[in-house]
Amino acid sequence: MPSKEAPADVPRPEPDPSSENPRLALPGDSADPVRSPDDVGGDGDVPRDVLRGSSSSSSQAGMDKILPSVEGDDVPQGKHKKLAVKAPEHQETAAEDIQVGGYYLDTKNWKAALSRFESAMVLSPDEPEVYWGLAESERHLGKLADARVHYQKVVEYDPESKHGKEAVRALKDPEIANAKATPPAIPAK
Repeated sequence: MPSKEAPADVPRPEPDPSSENPRLALPGDSADPVRSPDDVGGDGDVPRDVLRGSSSSSSQAGMDKILPSVEGDDVPQGKHKKLAVKAPEHQETAAEDIQVGGYYLDTKNWKAALSRFESAMVLSPDEPEVYWGLAESERHLGKLADARVHYQKVVEYDPESKHGKEAVRALKDPEIANAKATPPAIPAK
């Protein structure tokens, strides 16, 4: 830890009496105990070409031997190549969402099923299985008006399938047939 008192061999600067500010004058180049290899010798003791030679301790000296060159690294400054950005691929498919949504329906996890079928609808909006899953989830969550709309879509897309026939039966249920759309909730202030 440095002490407040300087060693005897380092000269102390004297205050500049001509200055309005009573601060101490900064020491000159010759009082700098450590020189950077990038500094030019102030008193001419080391020529500039020696400082810049292979014995320099510059932070970039010898880096080409340590790190492999990067493709396109030889492009001059100011002339940048445009980066080719790959479009992100969908990691999930509608089929996966339908399969997982079906699992959630079987385990009676209605909210998770609804979430998965909503995701599947974004990826595959013409799939009747998606609308079936949405309708079943919504029916069990008490969203009967939404369920009715989705049961109607199932019948529209695939009336002769197993789910199409079940959707026709569900639409005959008075609870679903007479369901009123719930108005959107007004946020509290």
